[in-house]
Amino acid sequence: MHLSFWETASHLSNTSSSHDGKWSVNQNTEHLNKVLSQVNNFLNIPKETIELNFGLSNRKSMTYKSLIKVYEMALKKGVKSTAPYIPDSNLNTTELIVQGKELLSNLILNIQKWEEDDLESYNCPHPALGIITIRELLYFTIYHVEHHHKIIKK
Repeated sequence: MHLSFWETASHLSNTSSSHDGKWSVNQNTEHLNKVLSQVNNFLNIPKETIELNFGLSNRKSMTYKSLIKVYEMALKKGVKSTAPYIPDSNLNTTELIVQGKELLSNLILNIQKWEEDDLESYNCPHPALGIITIRELLYFTIYHVEHHHKIIKK
């Protein structure tokens, strides 16, 4: 998903200009990078600390489709990106894509440290979705880039 997003972003002109009050291509790219960075940071927290701070899940993870519906409903209700995820740099598209590729590589390495059962067991706070499982966090990460890919295509 990220590769498709970056491919599109790299071929668009005027990537630093925003339209109709929406973020520019570069701002969308930076936003996604900030999210990847936060997901990486969370996945690097010791599991004992995650359990202590956020508990273990007492339910099965939502399906990918269910998570999308919940997220889209939150968007319809007006949920917006919070401060840590608001783009603020002046990097160009190429620099942002290089940064994003490094973050995605780190994410892949970080996911490999987690057992399949752990993805279902550990909770994670999410600014729009509340407390979700690690599996749901990964589902969100996939859908989130699709969501922003649609935005920059417009």
